[in-house]
Amino acid sequence: MDDMRRLTFGESGGETLLPLSPLKLYMMRFRLLMGLWLLALPTLSQAQQRHTLSGYVYDAASGEALTGSTVRILGTAHGTYTNTYGFFSLTLPEGRYQLASSYLGFMADTQWIDLRQPQRLEIRMEGRPSVVEEVVISAACDAYRREVASPQMSQIQLDIRQVKHLPNLGGEPDLMKVVQLLPGVAKGGEGTTSILVRGGDPDQNLILLDEAVVYNVSHLFGFFSVFNPDALKDLTVIKGGFPAQYGGRLSSVLDVTMQEGNQRDMHVKGGIGLLSSRLTVEGPIVRDRGSFSISGRRSYIDQALRVAKIRVPYYFYDLNAKANYRLSERDRLYLSFYRGDDVLYNPDLGILTDSSTSAEDAALFQDIDFGFKLGNFTSTLRWNHLFSDRLFSNTSAIFTRFDYDIRGAFAGNEIFVGSDVRDLSLKTDFGFYHSPAHTLRFGGQVIQHRFRPNVISAAGDISALLEGRETPTLPTLEAGLYVQHEWQIASPLRLHYGVRFAGAATPGKAYLGPEPRASLVYTLGEKASLKLGYARMQQYVHLVSSASVALPTDLWYPVTETVRPQVADQIAFSYSQHLESLGTLLTVESYYKRMYHLTEYREGANLLFNDRFEDELLQGEGEAYGVEFLLKRDEGRFTGWIGYTLSWSRCWFDELNGGAPFWAKYDRRHDLSLVGVYQITDRLSASAVYTYLSGPRFTPQTGQYLTPTPGFDGVEVVPIYADRNAVRLTAANRLDVSLSFRTRPGKRFQSEWTAGCYNVLNAPAPVRVHIAYTPEAGVRYTQPSFLGLVPSVGWNFEF
Repeated sequence: MDDMRRLTFGESGGETLLPLSPLKLYMMRFRLLMGLWLLALPTLSQAQQRHTLSGYVYDAASGEALTGSTVRILGTAHGTYTNTYGFFSLTLPEGRYQLASSYLGFMADTQWIDLRQPQRLEIRMEGRPSVVEEVVISAACDAYRREVASPQMSQIQLDIRQVKHLPNLGGEPDLMKVVQLLPGVAKGGEGTTSILVRGGDPDQNLILLDEAVVYNVSHLFGFFSVFNPDALKDLTVIKGGFPAQYGGRLSSVLDVTMQEGNQRDMHVKGGIGLLSSRLTVEGPIVRDRGSFSISGRRSYIDQALRVAKIRVPYYFYDLNAKANYRLSERDRLYLSFYRGDDVLYNPDLGILTDSSTSAEDAALFQDIDFGFKLGNFTSTLRWNHLFSDRLFSNTSAIFTRFDYDIRGAFAGNEIFVGSDVRDLSLKTDFGFYHSPAHTLRFGGQVIQHRFRPNVISAAGDISALLEGRETPTLPTLEAGLYVQHEWQIASPLRLHYGVRFAGAATPGKAYLGPEPRASLVYTLGEKASLKLGYARMQQYVHLVSSASVALPTDLWYPVTETVRPQVADQIAFSYSQHLESLGTLLTVESYYKRMYHLTEYREGANLLFNDRFEDELLQGEGEAYGVEFLLKRDEGRFTGWIGYTLSWSRCWFDELNGGAPFWAKYDRRHDLSLVGVYQITDRLSASAVYTYLSGPRFTPQTGQYLTPTPGFDGVEVVPIYADRNAVRLTAANRLDVSLSFRTRPGKRFQSEWTAGCYNVLNAPAPVRVHIAYTPEAGVRYTQPSFLGLVPSVGWNFEF
């Protein structure tokens, strides 16, 4: 056996030979790098004594931790923000300080601290009962200053409350469709929840729910997402300059956190829409020590169609649950899980027939039994531990499952097709808050993937044509170690830099490579800054599907000996300006992303009944570049944003388009979003969303020629195509509006009525290209549209 292993890093440096145990070598380098960083931290040789001020920031009403709350020392340049669990730490010289805490939607908290020894605080912030301009603008200003001064770029945090007030389809607020309104993020198709970030494909997005990967984010073939807004706490979207703790995907990170539950009182909330209803129950386990939250949602499309005497027993559901308990002053446990499925069983296919259908064909439709089930399951157990006032840790055990099965029976035949992915993961993260100028974050993760990409069984006459088989389970071990140093070099200059060592091993093959990350900010006073960021990302799983919507035929497949991991290098540059007179933040950001080992399908690839996917896959290169504009206002009577993206995306494969570069399928030149919510009174609000998006690309047929059949007993018509993806579909634009009315504030029982309209202009939005051929006209293309004007109404309640 060869004692050397060949590893490839990107495309520019060729191949590097490493000893048989590269993991040990990288572990040594990782420890050495961490040691050098720790030694590089400046020693505190000052005569003046320093103490650590640490603690947690909570919502006073519910007891939930406030993530990303700003904590600063007034009159100084010292400040920080809370982590995912509400923790903060500041090490300061001994003295008396005025500590200010702020968070969007909450009243600012200010208190004097006499720092003579280490102190740990619990800051409880009061939510604002109504729109008070001077208070909320102050909170927004603090948040904008932090965004301007932070080296972290290409990151947007969405307010779940704002998501619920935007227009929606069927009275059901949808998180993923709001994400599509952000600059740099395009929708995969009209009405669907898939996203395309900076020229990437739908599978290149790392979507996390309480740290667990969600492989499928869609219900109803992509028209609704799996995220029940009542079960969620916050969402962070990262498009570039990725922190070192994230890895495994090329284009973006969507980090979704479930709500923890009210630690003080029992609460019930829910909503009823045209297509689904939801209910949430939350309350304390032990008052001020632990809480729980349980949320459920189910569609009733099947019941609505039954009223119309149409038997289509399709429904989807989601169930979220989370509990947390504080074991001690230094330890807290969290347990959360999610389960969601799309289910269709034995529909009446007679609805597909009409008066032109023959009696024989109609009887065949009636004789078919068909069904499918598509779903996710995630579970996360987390342990927070505070080693000291400056060292915080979180350790998580995570399980994820995504599976589908399709069953059919007709004329004495039976068929089953299925696939599943299972992940078992262990990860740990540490944050060491050395001083306001230095923070060190480090940790690692191990994921055991198990892929079963294609399971087929058949019975009856069809078994002679379709051989039953079960693709062997494909185990894949993925691992990563990271370290990141956050360094305040000088008052106007701050640097985040780090590296992630990641790799994956499959039977007979291993891949390993470094992923350097760095971002730098130079502040121009308190209100403006320039930022520069670079990140390398690697992806070890691929989505094998030819559809742009979520179908129960999506297959996830790992790297193999012939299918290498995808790699992306991205550099971004931005300018941010806090326009204080307008209460807004302006960000202009440009990016360039180079991608290697992208996957595409051979012409005429067969995916559904094929267990040798790598024979159908090609790998090539790509690039995406563009500029994004974002002008946002987060608080006040009028909130919202204007987002615009001008972008290009192209790729090249040796075996496609004659080896010449071609535009990517999802290349979208212009993407504009106008989003606004206006609080007319304390009880009445209005919102509107306008979007314009260039159409996707497709490959047109330019002609045909005739060729004899192999037996010379006839002729075949062979199409002739133009350059790949040479033609763009028609652009889509849409205006959605809604109006919300709440009951009087201050009452125990609160309710809200929402009425809206999707696609007020009834504008056509092409979803695909239909090709028709007639002897008279030849080949003709049409662009069918879907979802015209759709009114909706919904009722939400809470007590």
